[in-house]
Amino acid sequence: MDRNNLNPNPMNYRRSYKPTLTPEQREAKAEAAFQRKIAKMEANRAKSKFDYPTAGGSYIPTLRQYEHALTMIDNPSAEIVITGFLGNFKVNHDHIHIVNESLRNL
Repeated sequence: MDRNNLNPNPMNYRRSYKPTLTPEQREAKAEAAFQRKIAKMEANRAKSKFDYPTAGGSYIPTLRQYEHALTMIDNPSAEIVITGFLGNFKVNHDHIHIVNESLRNL
């Protein structure tokens, strides 16, 4: 036993720990914290000038994206990219992202 440490087992506190909250109280506390988090996110979105529904934008697919989308024809996003390339109109970035991820994983 160390002279400076009168406790023979420095990890002894773990054995003596008893939870002060019941499981119901712990669950209620976690739920309240989650509700505060949601309220804060909503308040931040309300005062933000960022347009969340159109986040990311729309783009005309490239030839490379079009060619790869032809190989994944069963995917609805691929069909949208193909149509966007052939019609030369803008497609939401989410569809282009799906095609790009598939292209990267080859």
